[in-house]
Amino acid sequence: MSIVELVGMVLVAITLCVILYLRFGNELRERAKSRMERKEQFGDEYDRFKDGHNNPYIPDFIEKHPERSFALMIILLVLALTVADCMHSVPAGHRGVIVTLGKVTEACLDEGLQFKLPYVQQIIDMKVMLEKEEVQESAASSDLQEITTTLTVHFNIEPSSAWRVYQTMRQEYHGLLLRPVIQEHLKAATAKFTAENLISSRALLVQKLTEELRASLAPYGINIQTVNFVDFQFSPAFSSAIEAKVTAEQEALQAKNVLVRIQYEAQQKIIQAEADRNATIISADAESQRVKIAALAEAFKVTTEANATAEAIMMITNQMTDEYAQYLWLRQWNGVLPSTLLGSIEDLGIIINTP
Repeated sequence: MSIVELVGMVLVAITLCVILYLRFGNELRERAKSRMERKEQFGDEYDRFKDGHNNPYIPDFIEKHPERSFALMIILLVLALTVADCMHSVPAGHRGVIVTLGKVTEACLDEGLQFKLPYVQQIIDMKVMLEKEEVQESAASSDLQEITTTLTVHFNIEPSSAWRVYQTMRQEYHGLLLRPVIQEHLKAATAKFTAENLISSRALLVQKLTEELRASLAPYGINIQTVNFVDFQFSPAFSSAIEAKVTAEQEALQAKNVLVRIQYEAQQKIIQAEADRNATIISADAESQRVKIAALAEAFKVTTEANATAEAIMMITNQMTDEYAQYLWLRQWNGVLPSTLLGSIEDLGIIINTP
């Protein structure tokens, strides 16, 4: 509550009391005089609450001395306003700035109930919670494209610097400081990028703007928390050019995908043909090896049989005697005697078989 408001309330209260006194003062005095006369007439049996000519709810002091009563009411009212002006509640998310007869105290009061000198000091609530400043600005890019940008900056006043902000800008820091600084840095940052790069390098632009705004506003006791680009609006011609470029890139990408698919299918056919050729070679090699192994096995078999036969013949030859030869001949004889014998039978000479 400001001093002007307090003075106004006191003047209104005094004026109201004066009006009431001028309106009802004489009537109250007459009622008090009449009641005193009836009280003297009836003595102790007088009951003020049964007196129809008297208002029993108005104290005797007011009826007998209305001018003193009004003065006392004014004093009580002033005292009540004075006590009320000694206290101030600082809301959550704020800091209290003490102003003594127009001079700002270089200190801040915390949240909650605070006390001050009545009518001399004033506590101003300065918001230190997170606030938002939204700026829409038209700027030119480095390739001279007109871009309308909507930027949102979240910030808060440094709690320990709330008195300094109030001393230099009161509570008008949005229009006096924030908006012009943000607009200036936004134009400067936009001019360093082309219109196309503003879209692809949005994160870099946000980082650059955040750093610049923090460096510019920190000396004033304002902390920049986040910077967000809400919208980019380009000229219709540039938007059409971007759309045409994107369409061309999509068509080129589609053609590239078709080419890649054709190359992939051709590569698959080459791989399949190579696999078939390798399979044929492997099959031919396997067949050749099989034939070779079979020939080697057959040759080994013949060699083995020949060696066995030779060894058998050699063994038979080494062990051959006349009696064993005769025995072999008798085993093969069919029982028919030859018609011609050369020599004696005992000698078993040469046998000539004649028809």
